[in-house]
Amino acid sequence: MLNLEEFIQQALDPRELKRGIAVKLHLQGSTYKESGNIVQKTDSFVKKWCIAYHKKGAEALRLGYKGSRGYLEASERQEIIIWLQERNYWDIEELREHIELTYQVNYKDAESYYDLLKAAGLSWKKSQKRNPKKDPEQVRLKKLEITNQIAVWQGEIDRGQRSVFMSDECHLVWGDTCGYVWGKTQERIEVPMTNERERQTYYGALDYSSKEFIVKAYATANSENTVDFLKYLQSLRPGQKISVIWDGASYHKYKAMPEYLLSINANKPPEEWQVTCVLFAPNAPEQNPVEDIWLFAKRFIRSCYYLFKSFDMVKSLFVEILYGAFFSFPKLFAYG
Repeated sequence: MLNLEEFIQQALDPRELKRGIAVKLHLQGSTYKESGNIVQKTDSFVKKWCIAYHKKGAEALRLGYKGSRGYLEASERQEIIIWLQERNYWDIEELREHIELTYQVNYKDAESYYDLLKAAGLSWKKSQKRNPKKDPEQVRLKKLEITNQIAVWQGEIDRGQRSVFMSDECHLVWGDTCGYVWGKTQERIEVPMTNERERQTYYGALDYSSKEFIVKAYATANSENTVDFLKYLQSLRPGQKISVIWDGASYHKYKAMPEYLLSINANKPPEEWQVTCVLFAPNAPEQNPVEDIWLFAKRFIRSCYYLFKSFDMVKSLFVEILYGAFFSFPKLFAYG
C-alpha cells in the first residue's frame, strides 16, 4: 500500500501534491491554518484531506478517487448550492475539491462548476479597494457639514459674491493611454512610448454652482503650487470670495499654505475670509466628484490611443477635453 511520502514523490498533478504536503505538514504538528498557509489553501481544505487520509490512506488523496461519477443528483446539487451560499468567500478549486471529496464527482468541464456558482447567486466580479481607516459615520457627518455650509453660502453664490470649488490633483502618465479597448482578436494593440512613466501633474477645480471645470498644469503637487492655483482661481473670479473643498493632503494645509491664508484673510471673521478651505472626511476619495472627472478624462484618452505620437499630444488632449467643460452626473449634486 502506497504510503504518504511515496504519494508525494510520485504526484504528477499539483492538486495531488498540495493535498499530500498539507496532510504531511499537519501530521508533523502544524495546525490546519498553518498547513493551509504554506500550500496556499484554506484550513478547511487541509482538514478535509486529513480526514480522507485517516479513513482511506494516501490513495484517497488522488484525483477522481474510486472512479468519480460524472454528475450530481438533484438533491446533491441543492446541498452544494446551500454550502456555497453559507460561505463568505469562494474559490473554484475549493469547490472542485469539496465536490470530489464529498460526492466523488469530478467534472472535466469548468462550466459545470460555474453553473453551480451562478445557481447559488454568485458572479465573477472585480474586487474593490476599501480603506480600513475609513469611518462611514465620519463621512456621513462631513457630508452633512459640507451640505449645510454650502446652504449658508448660497445667498452669496446667487449674488455672484462667492464661488465654491471642489478641487483635487491628478498625475497623468504616458502609460495611462494603455487600457482595455476593442481590437482584432489575433492582433496586439500597441501604443509606441519611450518612457511610460513620463508624467504631468494637474490641479483641477469644479465650480459647484455652474459645474464648470478648471484645470492647470504643474511640475508637481506641493504647497507652493497649491497657493499658485488658489491665486489662479481668484484671478478667474475677481472680487469674489473663494471657498475650496478638498482632501487633507499635506500640501493643502502646511508650509506655504498657512502663511498665504493669513496674508489674505488677516484678522477678519470666517464669513469675510477671501479664501476658505474645507476638508472632506479622510480616507474616502469618492466624496469628491473631481475624482470622477479625472477618471472620465483618462478613459477618453485610452479610447484615443491610436492618435498619440508623443506624450505632449496626450497632455494637450487631456487639457482640451477638460478645461472649461461643464459636467452633469449624479455625484455633482450630492451636496445640494
